[in-house]
Amino acid sequence: MTPITRFSLLAALVAAPLAAQEPAAAAACPVDLSSPKELITPYNISRLRALQLAPGDERGKIIRDIMKVLGNPKVSSKNQQGVDLFAGQMLILWLAQPNAGETATRGQLNWGEPKEQVIDLARTADSLFVTIESAHPACLSETKPWRMSKPWQDRINAAFRTMAANQVDSAEFYARQSQVLDRTSPYAHRVFAAIAQQRGSSADMMMHLEKALKLTEGDTTYLEDRRAVQFQIGQTGLEYAELQPEPKRTETLRRSAEVLIELVTEAPGADATPYALSGIGMAATSLKDSSLFAKCFDMVDKAVDKYNDMSVLQAAICANRNGKTADAVKMFEATLTKNANSRDALYNASALMYELRKGNEMLPLVHRLITIDPSNPDNTSLYAYAYNVLNEQWKPPTPVPAPAPARPGARQAAPPPPPPSPYVDSVAKYMKAADDMPHRLSIVEFVRYSDRAVVKGEIENRLKAARTFEVTFELLDLAGAVVDTQVAKVENVAAGATGTFEIKSDKAKIAAWRYAPIK
Repeated sequence: MTPITRFSLLAALVAAPLAAQEPAAAAACPVDLSSPKELITPYNISRLRALQLAPGDERGKIIRDIMKVLGNPKVSSKNQQGVDLFAGQMLILWLAQPNAGETATRGQLNWGEPKEQVIDLARTADSLFVTIESAHPACLSETKPWRMSKPWQDRINAAFRTMAANQVDSAEFYARQSQVLDRTSPYAHRVFAAIAQQRGSSADMMMHLEKALKLTEGDTTYLEDRRAVQFQIGQTGLEYAELQPEPKRTETLRRSAEVLIELVTEAPGADATPYALSGIGMAATSLKDSSLFAKCFDMVDKAVDKYNDMSVLQAAICANRNGKTADAVKMFEATLTKNANSRDALYNASALMYELRKGNEMLPLVHRLITIDPSNPDNTSLYAYAYNVLNEQWKPPTPVPAPAPARPGARQAAPPPPPPSPYVDSVAKYMKAADDMPHRLSIVEFVRYSDRAVVKGEIENRLKAARTFEVTFELLDLAGAVVDTQVAKVENVAAGATGTFEIKSDKAKIAAWRYAPIK
């Protein structure tokens, strides 16, 4: 079967660093920034000018001029909330200045008295925003874009980079710094989960993944992150559960299955969905829960068109493990409508047809299978199984009665013997062909990505002398078109021994493989 590979949380974290965002305009926030009159020009003209300028001295001068106004007690006494909201914005903008550091004195900011007082820029901005958000929840539309602007971006991206470099303590520091500015993003908790994984703490990893998942609820900005976190909770939970005593083991397995079911339901077309379905099957096996196998099958069966061939294949495997042979065959056949060259679907559909004693239906499937995977004797033996079913079901024609004796007392002629089964020779022929095949090629791993694929296999030399094998592989897309051609060479395989090979292709959209028969 196609192996189920785990997605890497760390890879997901560092693959696409966040891009800087410009603060958005306020929406539906009742805080008045046009009163007193001293705020009008700084807010409507100077602030916009500062946003348009690149970080540097000129922007810094404008920020200091604005902060001078905001630090005037006569202004703040007339509109404390407006001053607080405006000051929080300017502190964020100051944090984006070159070499700003984490602190500054009031004197450096030109922000009132006492000039020597040291200000923690991020924490002070957060405190000012919290005051406004607590009084007016609608002002989140104003504060959130500022919280998630460049200073926050810089900190969370630094956490990603240092985590990728295995600098765990630095990653933790930057992730916590990012949370000072924004606590509503799942990214920091994903970093903490990766850190916990590095430190070998599955419990902490699961805790942070659950927090990250909670923060993605209802926010379309984080759809891809939600899928990655759902998958990570499911896969990590399957492993972590086996280290726990009951009833924690069962609780963790059921939580893993629950989250994977959410992923499959919410995102049938996601890259992680086939692996999520496999995870549901693993949980069902560990829990001995047939209802989970049934859920795995039913989700896909009700909306086959929404799922890709790998997801449909996994649903077929779930049905088979649940003892639902007819459902499994149905789903393997559905896989073949999406990917006619799926070796796993062809082999398993053929094998299950044998269980259902459908020899005639087996034969075209086995023929297709052997055109893809011709040098594996297991496939050839399926021909023998198909003909064996036909032989068992064959009934000789009703014999024609012998004519009556021509004269009284004459002896009745014996009826003609029934004709032999036309399938017996085919059973023997293909069993012998499988037994006599001088080699066995087995694909042990086929992993496909959107932009590349890996095929790993082994070749058994069944002769009495060493030999070298060269096999030409064609890598195919879903329509069966050849995307790439490569030759696998396995040198000097001793008699009775097995050699291995690996093919890597950097071509996109590879969905299947086939090879020319070994000569």
